[in-house]
Amino acid sequence: MRDILAPVRYDIYGGVSDQQVKFDGTASSSTYTATINARLAVPAYIDFDIEYIGDASGGMAYIGVTAEQAPASSGEIRVWSVILEDHEIATSAWGLFNGQEMMWIPVASPLDIVGEVLNFTGPYPQTINVSGSYTLTPEYPIDNLNVATFVQYTSGTTREVLNANFMDLPDSATGTYGDETASSPAAVLTVGPNPSFGYLSINCLLPAGDTGTVQVFDIAGRVVQSFPADCTASTFIEESGLYFVQLTTSSGEIIKRHLAIIR
Repeated sequence: MRDILAPVRYDIYGGVSDQQVKFDGTASSSTYTATINARLAVPAYIDFDIEYIGDASGGMAYIGVTAEQAPASSGEIRVWSVILEDHEIATSAWGLFNGQEMMWIPVASPLDIVGEVLNFTGPYPQTINVSGSYTLTPEYPIDNLNVATFVQYTSGTTREVLNANFMDLPDSATGTYGDETASSPAAVLTVGPNPSFGYLSINCLLPAGDTGTVQVFDIAGRVVQSFPADCTASTFIEESGLYFVQLTTSSGEIIKRHLAIIR
């Protein structure tokens, strides 16, 4: 499911006075609509699971990227996630745009400005989890921020956005913000890699004052592992098959993740 952006390849060229946007090699505004619609008709095989947890000073971003099928065999795939402030007045750092109102100005990059390389190896669907911290300053109040996350394929001079997500970062003293939702549960559960050959890393974040339990269930609903949700746990599941990891918190939140163990 594509969120907001088609995998459109675009370039901006020309001088300051004649900059133009080129979609898939064409700069004619009369064909923009047809070009974009053609790209929108191409099924996306990349999907997101995005959660931000933090407060007005910063926090952590947790991003799961799922490939439904094998990506191109050549080239590189990276994921970026950028916190943006909308309708901000540009400073002198923006050169000729100094003093102008900008639609979006990047203020933090949890995955750094170079993003994270995603090495999909299969079997598919396969999910790769990445995370990163971010810091905010009083200059960028959290109630005026958005998050843009996108996966891009690069091979030589070809650059294509395979899928993207744009979401609000709501004003809150503390909490998490999930993909396509204004507010999501305050606890976070990440499991990876998925699929796995048996070795897993399970990470939990709990709201202040909460405790929790992590349980791993097999497909028949039997509990095969259980431990407190107070840190990152490394574990091993011997039998191949489908499993479910569940985090239950003392405040009543329940978060589930599914995974596949292969041999």
